[in-house]
Amino acid sequence: MSRYPEVSEAIEDIVNETIVIDEEGNIVELNLDDLKVSEGLKKKIIDAFEEILTKLEFSTIGHEIFKNWYIDGKVLYQIILDEKDIKKGIYELRYIDPRKVKKIKNVKKEMVNGGVEIVKEVEEYYLYNDKGISYTSSSGVRLSKDSVVYCHSGIVDGNNGMVQSYLH
Repeated sequence: MSRYPEVSEAIEDIVNETIVIDEEGNIVELNLDDLKVSEGLKKKIIDAFEEILTKLEFSTIGHEIFKNWYIDGKVLYQIILDEKDIKKGIYELRYIDPRKVKKIKNVKKEMVNGGVEIVKEVEEYYLYNDKGISYTSSSGVRLSKDSVVYCHSGIVDGNNGMVQSYLH
């Protein structure tokens, strides 16, 4: 639907009204005024936030990031660490097309005395397939749950539990 010219123009208007640069050149900032922690910890949080914005290239492509999130209803990034020096933290945040990934949750249950079923183990991961994901396919690359950052719109279809976008 976003490819129709009238809809595309409306989306651009929404994105342009949402992503605004202030006098200092900032698109977004973190306000920790009400957080009751030491100033040193606040500084560390702000520094980490700034580093993430830099890795996302938010000042350059924040418009596109928001537009994709608005249209798709979700945004995903793979967290890449430097395996030679894990202590350096996040090396790269790599965008993942939401049409090419799905979250898998395997629940292993066990019957106990009296026929009661208990959850023995829960395995969660993301399945990525460069050719796209159908909800019946199970082929692709496994990405651990904590190696993917996932943010959705918060709008969920009450009938099937699927995440919807604001455009939907």
